[in-house]
Amino acid sequence: MKVLIPILIGLLVVGCGKKQFTNTNEGNSTPIKTAKKKSATPLTPEEQKALREKVIVENGKPRAEIIIAEKPARAAQFGAQELQTYLEKISGARIKIVTEPTAGALVKIYVGESEHARDIGITAKGLKRDAFKMVSGANWLALVGNDLEFEPREPWARHHNQWAQEKQSEWDKITRKPWMNPIGRRLYRNYNKQLDLWNFDHRGSLNAVYAFLRKLGVRWYMPGELGEILPKRTSIELPKIDRTVTPGWKIRSISRPMVSSNELEDALWYLRIGANKQYAILHHGQRCLTEHPDQRKAHPEYYAMMANGKRDNVSKTANACLSSEGFFREMVAFARLMFDHYDIPMISVMPHDGFNHCQCDLCRDQATLERGASGSSSDYVWGFVVRVANELAKTHPDRKVFCGAYSSYRLPPLKIDKLPDNVLMQITNGRPIRELDNEVHQATAELRKAWREKTNHPLSVTLNYTPFTNRGAYRPQYWPHVIDRGMKETFGQTWREDVWLSSGKGGLHYPGMAHLNAWTISRLWWDVDQDVDVLLAEYYKLFYGPAAAEMEAFIEYCEKEYARLGSDGELASHALELFGKAKAAAPSNSIYEKRIALVDEFLTTLRSRAKQMNEPRPEGLPNYRLIDMGKDKWTKARDSLKMDGKLDEEFWTAYNYPRKLREFRTKGKPKDETLFMARWWNGSLYFGIRCEFDPDTPPVIGSKKNHDPAIWQGEHLELLIETNKNSYYQIVVNPAGSVIDLDRGVPLRQKKAYEWSSQAEAATHLGKDFWSVEIRLPVTSSDEDPLHQMIGDQPFEAKAKALATGKGTSLPWYFNLFRKRSGIKEVETSSFSPIGKDTESFHQPRQFARIYVR
Repeated sequence: MKVLIPILIGLLVVGCGKKQFTNTNEGNSTPIKTAKKKSATPLTPEEQKALREKVIVENGKPRAEIIIAEKPARAAQFGAQELQTYLEKISGARIKIVTEPTAGALVKIYVGESEHARDIGITAKGLKRDAFKMVSGANWLALVGNDLEFEPREPWARHHNQWAQEKQSEWDKITRKPWMNPIGRRLYRNYNKQLDLWNFDHRGSLNAVYAFLRKLGVRWYMPGELGEILPKRTSIELPKIDRTVTPGWKIRSISRPMVSSNELEDALWYLRIGANKQYAILHHGQRCLTEHPDQRKAHPEYYAMMANGKRDNVSKTANACLSSEGFFREMVAFARLMFDHYDIPMISVMPHDGFNHCQCDLCRDQATLERGASGSSSDYVWGFVVRVANELAKTHPDRKVFCGAYSSYRLPPLKIDKLPDNVLMQITNGRPIRELDNEVHQATAELRKAWREKTNHPLSVTLNYTPFTNRGAYRPQYWPHVIDRGMKETFGQTWREDVWLSSGKGGLHYPGMAHLNAWTISRLWWDVDQDVDVLLAEYYKLFYGPAAAEMEAFIEYCEKEYARLGSDGELASHALELFGKAKAAAPSNSIYEKRIALVDEFLTTLRSRAKQMNEPRPEGLPNYRLIDMGKDKWTKARDSLKMDGKLDEEFWTAYNYPRKLREFRTKGKPKDETLFMARWWNGSLYFGIRCEFDPDTPPVIGSKKNHDPAIWQGEHLELLIETNKNSYYQIVVNPAGSVIDLDRGVPLRQKKAYEWSSQAEAATHLGKDFWSVEIRLPVTSSDEDPLHQMIGDQPFEAKAKALATGKGTSLPWYFNLFRKRSGIKEVETSSFSPIGKDTESFHQPRQFARIYVR
């Protein structure tokens, strides 16, 4: 936090009448030497009263009262309740909350603006959102902040089902268009009915209360009582203080926990760490116009054309054709309606997730393929953003258009010198998430610099703390030093941090492990100049007690070695050994043991993975060397590719050495032969597969619909692919070109695995005695979007001589390919890498073959 008025005198807290402590910042307590007691003349009643006027609590007895306005702001009223609760927890004294000062209390604590606070000259005038003052006088303390309250506009749903049942019809009458409404439909998620607080309320006075309590030594490291640190004091003196505090980031958004969480402790922790949210439509704003089924049916021309010449108005994240004049007009009209009706200050016109560059004649050539995966669509997307912004500026010059630098439009556009003044932009992962490497930090800093040159405004950053543990990620996620470096480097450049964490049911997922990153971020939001190692030293000591040193060693090791914990069995085993020492150091049945047990719950999968990694893969498994079509000698061949499933282009025939599948258990020759080839080109993995059959037993087609489980009931191919960044993916395709794709790195329960989309492009051809398929699987090295495309780096292996001398390195992937002739009388299954006679399931990653580019 930025301190605008320096502390005059540190807060004085008296503990049991024996020691005094002064706090000069929220994280540290420094003892003050006290003189030895001497016999003295007893104090007169007047002298005793004068001393008591400087004491909030004396020997467990209240000497103060909390004063709020007769009609207080929501944040002030709740702040008074929190102050009352925690002063009682600390000292045992319950201080009354009143709206009029009384003669019985010697010390007055003013929470929030009120007539009485104004009488002593304290107001919130001039304070920015969530900012506050902590000011004291001879016998009073004022905790006053900006408490501007949010008022919702109709129609909005009060709960999940109400929108469809009641409010949707009201919205349809207003729009007379098939438009989605994320404001009205989801507003209830930003309100806590029990606390009567909105996410969009300004909560300066509440923040002042929490800052004061932190000065007393209260800590909220994790939601719930287990995460709370409470000092015990029988007496609390009135501090001498005069501070004005403004958070370093205007918007401090965090996805979990939610203010509307059903678990009250989750919602309270959200408030106590000082999070908030921007009232607006942010992120993928175009989806408001592309997701409605009626829109898809009425206007297929609004949707991106795929390489096969068809408009994709079917897929879940179908993207728009940004050259469509009809779509442009609707985007502008929708924005104007949201500005006017809901009074939102900004609106996103960002494309939907899983972006596909439209291949129609107007859009195709707007791609800048030479800029690679992060810039091939930058001019295309940002050109659309500027068009919309310029049109909206004519009618709403005070409102903002918002878009994120993401996916293939993450790099700044080349053809736009400066974004219009009504455009705000954000960078996804605009500071490193988990990398300690200097090169990563430097590259991200250069990206921010390039974008700052395009705009007159501070940047926003969205931070995807992936891989998400609720989707199966198993490596311990501790990144406090990465967070500290990134926030110090972005302070002053960014106005908003939008932190996305793994999702529990309204709360943190595995809070015993997940709280540290969120807590570290929250402390730096309010004072970025703090020494993170000082913060962490106090955290380890208070939270883990006798196991502090051991937990510090475990956490810092996990931060340093995170990238390799999923691929190096020795490193994973060592991390578990360090954790074992921490478990042993925590006294039995202590609160420290309970906190460590919450971490232990998360480590179950890492233990299994470490055991698996330490077991060598069986000898004799096949290898497959990919042809890298990016090399100059393949220029002519790669340009010949036409995705029609026939495999007759030079892309395949220029190096025509297919590999065969064998009977999946015995390695014997199958009755119906299957041959395949694979290529790597332009960030995608290609497979060409030919499946032969007897004309008397043609393949059975289980389904012609994507994602239909009936696909498995007929003939199909299955690709299982383990990248260097994901345990493995499963892609199923049948002779009709229908696809099922799953991320097998996440649980199958609750269909989490099915949320992932490979964005595969598959084309099939059916001949007289064979069927063939061409499959393109796009690959991204960035895990900022874990729900789309395979995540991994290009697989490679150096030549044997270079490997032998230590000069070369390898980063292979592993895969298997299966063909199953389901639906016929004699079902036959073949595979590239055999799984063994006694194995029932295909899903045996240790049996996968190596695949790499050399």
